[in-house]
Amino acid sequence: MKIEIKEIFFLLLLITLCNYNVFSQDSRLMGKWVNNEDYSDINYIEFKNDSIAILFQGEKQSPPFLFITDFTKEPVRINMKVEKNGIEAKILGLLHFINSDKMKIEFFHGEFEEQPRAFSLNKNSQSQLYIFNRLK
Repeated sequence: MKIEIKEIFFLLLLITLCNYNVFSQDSRLMGKWVNNEDYSDINYIEFKNDSIAILFQGEKQSPPFLFITDFTKEPVRINMKVEKNGIEAKILGLLHFINSDKMKIEFFHGEFEEQPRAFSLNKNSQSQLYIFNRLK
C-alpha cells in the first residue's frame, strides 16, 4: 500500500484547518449580554451573527463592530474593529466564560504591538474589565 505525498499533504492541511476553527465563531457568544454595573461605559453587548457586535451605553448604540475570536486560546482572544467617517478604531480583548450565562471580558485601549495574553491585574492599565450576564 503506497501513500502518495499529495494525500499526506492534503490530510495535514485538513487537520491544521480544523485545529484553527476557521469555520464559525463559537455559538456560546451569540446573543445579548448585560452588564449590571450602574456606571459602566458599556451597558450591554449584542453579538448578532458570526462577525457583528454592537455596544450599548444606555440608549446609545455604537456603529457595528466586526469581530473575530480565537477559541483555541484560553482566555479567548477577541479583536474588534469599527470604521466611521473614514476613521478606523480597533479594540483588543480577552474573554472567559464563567459559566454558560456569564462571561468576563476585558477590552484593552491604546496601541498594542501584540494581543494581550492574560487578564490585567493592574488597575492603572489601559483596559476595562466587565462581567456580562446573558439576557434570556
